[in-house]
Amino acid sequence: MIIRSERPQDYAFIADILVRAFEDRADEALITALGRQRSQFDPELALVAEDEGQVIGYALFNSASIRLLGQTVRAVNLGPIAVDPNVQKKGVGAALIEQGHTLARAKGYALCYLLGHPTYYPRFGYLTNAFGACAFKVHTRDLPSSDLDTRKPLPADLPVLRALWEREEGAVDFAVDPGSLLIDWISPNPGITSSVYLCDGEVVGYTRIHRDELFSPGVFFARDHEIARKMAQHIGRGNPLDLPLHPASASAGAFPDARVETKTWEPAMVYPFAPSPFDEYYRQLEAG
Repeated sequence: MIIRSERPQDYAFIADILVRAFEDRADEALITALGRQRSQFDPELALVAEDEGQVIGYALFNSASIRLLGQTVRAVNLGPIAVDPNVQKKGVGAALIEQGHTLARAKGYALCYLLGHPTYYPRFGYLTNAFGACAFKVHTRDLPSSDLDTRKPLPADLPVLRALWEREEGAVDFAVDPGSLLIDWISPNPGITSSVYLCDGEVVGYTRIHRDELFSPGVFFARDHEIARKMAQHIGRGNPLDLPLHPASASAGAFPDARVETKTWEPAMVYPFAPSPFDEYYRQLEAG
């Protein structure tokens, strides 16, 4: 068996393995295909396991930038990883992970993060409960009525969207940079709507909302507190909301009466390759 970077002629075989390894669904294969169009995509970190000329496994290490304690850190995100069901539990996945770590470390990445099985990945050095989620429980019945309009994001919106992210999450201790191309601001999931919010024709906010979780946005960026409250009313229309805000988010102050829930996830893991702000971040996390 050899581990090497993917080639275009591998794409169909990779997609087939992803479909068969993930319960005969196409989601991971489609997201992987779209991921190759990202500006940060590095084909050298898209790895296949090959045995006797046949692709039997795949692991994608996605390049990313993370804001950690106010500093920008180069990272990779592992996912998806899949092995042909006929050869699972024979070390193929482990070989892909170890080779990916070696390559990413050599390229100067500081860490790898993922969501995965909490008893499998720690054997490679991953630390569990490394990140999670915060939610502001907001009652919208008393918020000001919304005069905002919404539409899909456009290329011309990108500088404003980047500025909204910088404002909203600049002080958050662990925040993933969303990217600088339009494709980065539109979810590949057809059930998720990406929207910009307009006030007098000016872009003042951005959300992502799943059709099955209308009152729990996945992303919420606002220009200021007044706009944040109007956006919340626009979304909730009198219903309670779970807003994805961190206590250090810029919009947190717009909802002083909100109940705040924070939690880490055991499957949320990080493997540090080298010293970085993550070390201090994790010390703080362990201290509560």
